[in-house]
Amino acid sequence: MKSNLDCIPCFLRQALEASRMATDDEEVQREVLDEVMDILKDLELESKKPPKIGKYVHRAVKEITDTQDPYKKIKEEQNEEALEIYPKLEEKVESAKDRFLTAVKIAIAGNIIDLGPGHEIDLEEEVEEVLSKELSIDHYDEFRENLERSETIFYLGDNVGEIVFDKILLRELGDKEIFYFVKGAPKINDAMAIDAKKAGIDEYAKVDVVGDGRPGTGPERDSPEFIERMQEADLVISKGQGNYEALSETPANIFFLLKAKCPVIADDLGVDVGDIILK
Repeated sequence: MKSNLDCIPCFLRQALEASRMATDDEEVQREVLDEVMDILKDLELESKKPPKIGKYVHRAVKEITDTQDPYKKIKEEQNEEALEIYPKLEEKVESAKDRFLTAVKIAIAGNIIDLGPGHEIDLEEEVEEVLSKELSIDHYDEFRENLERSETIFYLGDNVGEIVFDKILLRELGDKEIFYFVKGAPKINDAMAIDAKKAGIDEYAKVDVVGDGRPGTGPERDSPEFIERMQEADLVISKGQGNYEALSETPANIFFLLKAKCPVIADDLGVDVGDIILK
């Protein structure tokens, strides 16, 4: 999925929010914005996926503020908040008429935990809203059929906190070989291996990493190296907007689970903002 003009103000907002998390110095915050505006001015938007541009934006934030993980504190809070309501999520699955569909919807509900689009979050309210909704793109039957035939699953995680919601779905996948991929280095509030282990993901899957383009962080999720590795999986489950942006044109057996939280993604999918997707 390619970027467009509507992505520019979103990247600037992200840069300002991240710089404010890193420092109270307004001069440094202004330096970050000036640098990001220069980056955006020189990039050919239409030839870059949003995650590629985000890589340059957040690298500038880290370098100028001298902070490797501006979101560290809020990520810890998000994981703790999600873990607090985890028993309630389990209860919803246990009491559901279709426990697997409920687990899928709960995983999608967790996708609201995203600092990229800049929304306020009420986790329990979000779960109730998503459980009451119909899927706007509904490939649930195909998803179940593919799962039944699959032995090896790659699950591409998204944000800290959201991974706790993924745990609900992971435990419903049955006796499969599951690899759960998170980031190999800090990027916005994306989950890393340490976050996945705190959430207990390793009870149900082997935790592995994808990178953000920097040496030592692992192969990028849309790199030829990782796309080739994805062919090893019988099925790929991709969570969230960032993974959709990066992989929507990738030739693999991928099912995308997400909530459309911005107009650019909603338009690409042909849905409304706020809709829930299993594509």
